[in-house]
Amino acid sequence: MKNRLNATQLRRFSVIGSLVSLAAFAFSCSSKTGQSEVGPDNGAGAQSPTTATGGAPSSQAGSTSIGSTLNLGGEITKEMPGGPCDGLECAVQQCTGTTKTTITGKVYDPAGKLPLYNVAVYVPNAPVAPFKEGVTCDRCDASILNPVTSAITDETGTFVLSDAPVGANIPLVIQVGKWRRQITIPTVTGCVDNPLTDPQVTRLPRNKAEGDIPKMAIAVGGADQMECLPLRMGIDPAEFTPATGDGRIHLYVGDYDKGNTHQPVMAMDAAHGAAALTPASDLWASTDSLMKYDITILSCEGGAHERQKPMTVRQAMYDYESAGGRVFASHWHNIWFEQGPNPLPTTGTWNTRMPNPAGNAQNENGDGTPQLATINQTFPKGEALAKWLLNVGASTMLGNMDVAYPRDNIQAVNPDLAREWITVNNPNFPDAPKAVQYMSFNTPIGAAEDMICGRAVYTDLHVASIDDNTTANAQGFPASCEMRDLSAQEKAVAFMLFDLSACVQSEDKPVKPPK
Repeated sequence: MKNRLNATQLRRFSVIGSLVSLAAFAFSCSSKTGQSEVGPDNGAGAQSPTTATGGAPSSQAGSTSIGSTLNLGGEITKEMPGGPCDGLECAVQQCTGTTKTTITGKVYDPAGKLPLYNVAVYVPNAPVAPFKEGVTCDRCDASILNPVTSAITDETGTFVLSDAPVGANIPLVIQVGKWRRQITIPTVTGCVDNPLTDPQVTRLPRNKAEGDIPKMAIAVGGADQMECLPLRMGIDPAEFTPATGDGRIHLYVGDYDKGNTHQPVMAMDAAHGAAALTPASDLWASTDSLMKYDITILSCEGGAHERQKPMTVRQAMYDYESAGGRVFASHWHNIWFEQGPNPLPTTGTWNTRMPNPAGNAQNENGDGTPQLATINQTFPKGEALAKWLLNVGASTMLGNMDVAYPRDNIQAVNPDLAREWITVNNPNFPDAPKAVQYMSFNTPIGAAEDMICGRAVYTDLHVASIDDNTTANAQGFPASCEMRDLSAQEKAVAFMLFDLSACVQSEDKPVKPPK
């Protein structure tokens, strides 16, 4: 129910309505960026002509400037019943009783299928600044956005924005780390809920024309296909390029046993230029070569391949992490931690044990028979992961999930330095059966919370549906990838990737909306 307004208040809201219209125009206009619309896309990057348009400013596409006569950050100050206000704050309507103006919805992956946890959603009160290219120190406590209203998505992907501004063309930002999409809501009505129900409206961007995507490097391997996961999550194939391309995801080829099975993808497919991939040794040759990328993903190579990873590059990788880089290290990339520079080896009890949890003396690797895994629910994000897996159909019992092809490279984490997320039992070692399948730590290791910048994770979880993808990989990328819905195990890995993208904080604390 709306308040009864006296004449003074009506005149005030009339002025405010004009300000909101000007603000919406400023937010929606830019000659430098691609435009996204509040409505379903007609294919990747396509737009529906029947709905209001909104800007999608990005560091890749250029920044959005706002008219010189209007600054939503503070040049316009008005008096409201609750006191002074600036910009869109002046469009927040005072409601009676417990009634509020809300905007609600769910945030999804770029495909619009998988709801996401811990994504920030907010109405900005100033022009949204472009991201700085390359690695930055992104701590949650240092991210000052000054939103009109903000929220974090829960384990169902749901957000609720309370006390939202009222009017036409209200800007909305959806962001996790350097994933960011900006849309415009055609109308927000006061003192009622304003639901956004179309997943294509509230999903993350598929390409840089729709918004911001972190710049990623993926070192492809012969024993898994991590490069296929972002593709199945909905990222536009055009964003995957060799290191010399302009895509947001650069593919490098990891080491492998020449002439053997488990061959990685070596080039783009014919439809995408057939260009050869740069060796991954060029990626991690120095800290400088890594610093171009917000996230580095290391896919399983089927072996440690130490010759490609001397101590100098292991040091470079840790320096990159400490400066704010994010590293997702899959099976066999434990070498970066177990045999990395101090203090990396102290993050856990690292020991590669065979047979694997699903194996035996006759077949050490096992046959992919799923093993029951346990989710550590003793910290806020672990509890959220367990609930989220249930909500997305990746688990049938709270706190458990099935893992195919589990491996055994780390048996415990150092709780003072790292966090254990998922474990299985290896029945081949009954005296100490635990095998950690997913762990993480903030960097620099051991630093105070106000000094951490980066993050690394290690996982033994794989995403390929078979153990040897040599035949598929020979086709080149992306033809090498099986296009299908995400498996339960891939959904867990997707959770990890988006969590890795987010701002860093102590894992002992619950996530909070941006301020």
